[in-house]
Amino acid sequence: MNNGFNQNGQFGGWSPSPYGNGAEMYNEQYLKYVQKKKEKEKIKKISSKCFLAVIMYVLISYSLSFLIVGISWVFPSISKIYNETLPSLAFEIILTFLAIGVPFFVIHLIFRNEKIAKDLPFGTAYNREVATNLVMVCLPLMVLSAIAINYVSAFFQEIVGLEFTSSVGEISLKGVKETILGVISIAIVPALIEETVIRGIVLQPLRKYGDKYAIIASALLFAVMHGNMVQIPYTVIGGLLLGFLAVTTGSLWPSIILHFINNLYSVIVLSVSDNFGDTASTIVTVIMLLAFAVVGVIGAINLSKMKYKLTFEKGDSLLSVGEKVEASVKNGPAFVALVLLALITISNINF
Repeated sequence: MNNGFNQNGQFGGWSPSPYGNGAEMYNEQYLKYVQKKKEKEKIKKISSKCFLAVIMYVLISYSLSFLIVGISWVFPSISKIYNETLPSLAFEIILTFLAIGVPFFVIHLIFRNEKIAKDLPFGTAYNREVATNLVMVCLPLMVLSAIAINYVSAFFQEIVGLEFTSSVGEISLKGVKETILGVISIAIVPALIEETVIRGIVLQPLRKYGDKYAIIASALLFAVMHGNMVQIPYTVIGGLLLGFLAVTTGSLWPSIILHFINNLYSVIVLSVSDNFGDTASTIVTVIMLLAFAVVGVIGAINLSKMKYKLTFEKGDSLLSVGEKVEASVKNGPAFVALVLLALITISNINF
């Protein structure tokens, strides 16, 4: 019969040791508190450096643009040359390397020095067959979601009476040289640089705190960096798919390939339109979309036969999603970068 005394003759449930159940519970809570605090500091460190690179991206982009404008005032002929397709595309290539590649590469070196990040995953995918079929499935999802969101966005703009513009200028790919440089400028270079930066330098260190969090956080950063409501909606979905590929395959190459094909599709449609007219462009678009759909179905069937199951690492984090988000944005560089990107986005809305 329980008379209220424990087996050591003491009343209640406490053990004779000062480190009994109550103290152990207190110590466990304290250790969790310390670990969560350390995790928040690490996320802040990663986030602040990534947002610092975003600030540098904005400053370099606008500095180079203002430099071109300044030179054009002094030498008006430069303006005519820059507004031509080939020089404009060449400038975009240089801008991508300098504004996106350089700042984030410096951040990666800092991460490596501080033991925050390891080598970027440019190796072979965990399973090549699975990776190939995942790319096949994600391709129509990425392309079709962009088309659907464009229609929804246009409908929304019509209702609210706003016009969302893009900071990216209209280009013409009329000619073989223009098309080839367009492929390099719009498809190859962005796929390599942006995937290395976003799904490599940004996403990989965050995986320690959960794959899903890393994918979502990197996708949102990827979207807001575009600075306009024309691109932000579908780059969120695209970023999620690209992050998903990088995480589930263990390599950046599947996301690079998907990014490249998606952008190449846009180049082909634009080039056909500029060189052969809208009717030809519509026909090519329909053929390519049907081909993507077939490829996606084949990929899904192959994955079902392999009984592929999605798995995401939860990480060893004790933080909730809200705490991770708070740690990500509650720092000086994040505040400055988000304000800059918000102002750029607003400036591309015609009220």
